[in-house]
Parts: sequence; C-alpha cells; structure tokens
Amino acid sequence: MIIGFKEQFKPKILAGTKIHTMREDVHNRWHKGLKMHMATGVRTANYNCFHVGECTGVQRVFMSYDWMLHISITGGSGAFGYAELYYPEKMELALNDGFDSVDEMEDWFIPILEKEPQQCKYFRLIHWTDFKY
Repeated sequence: MIIGFKEQFKPKILAGTKIHTMREDVHNRWHKGLKMHMATGVRTANYNCFHVGECTGVQRVFMSYDWMLHISITGGSGAFGYAELYYPEKMELALNDGFDSVDEMEDWFIPILEKEPQQCKYFRLIHWTDFKY
C-alpha cells in the first residue's frame, strides 16, 4: 500500500533515523506484513516511490492537549495498557518519528488536536523496523 510522506522525511527514512510514522488510520488499514510503498508527491505528477518496506506492527497512540501535549502508547502498564510518555520518552518518540525535537513534534500535532472538540485523538503508530515502545 502507498504511504505518503512530506519531502522533509525522505532523507531520514532512507538514513534509518525515522523508523515509524503516526497516522489517523480511521479504517485500521495498516497491519503487520503489509507492503509499504513509501512515496512523496502522492496523487501528483511528482509521485516518487523512494523506498519499499514492510509494516512490522502497529501501536495505538492517544494524544490530548490542554496546556501541554499528553501522549500515551499501547503496550504499557498503565490504564487499559497505555503508558503515558514523559519528556525523555517524548524526545525518543519525536526523533524516531523524524522530528528534530519535542517542540517540532508538538508544532506538528497540536494544530491537529486543536481542531477536535475535546482536543484529543487516537493515532496509529506504524512501524517498519522491529523497534516497539
């Protein structure tokens, strides 16, 4: 399946420093074993499939925003199997998702959350390496 990326993430994917992506995926299309055609310029004349990989797993991510961005990921020991991330874990998530800092990741996701009535949303963390949180 084709998965589109902004041009800024292409070098980080090819270098192996961006190892997953967070998407809304409301139809739960992504699952382990699915072929991933990573591309820029999807649905344009500038389409470029720059890497083919395989989905190695998916985790659910819950984000909410009040005066700060709260992030929880499935697989933890917290309520309902979620573990809330604190600054060191947020930094690891940001770097692994292709951002240079937590601030940059927040600048990307907070505007998405501000559009929601409760300012919270579920995302799916789509992996193409063996790394999991």
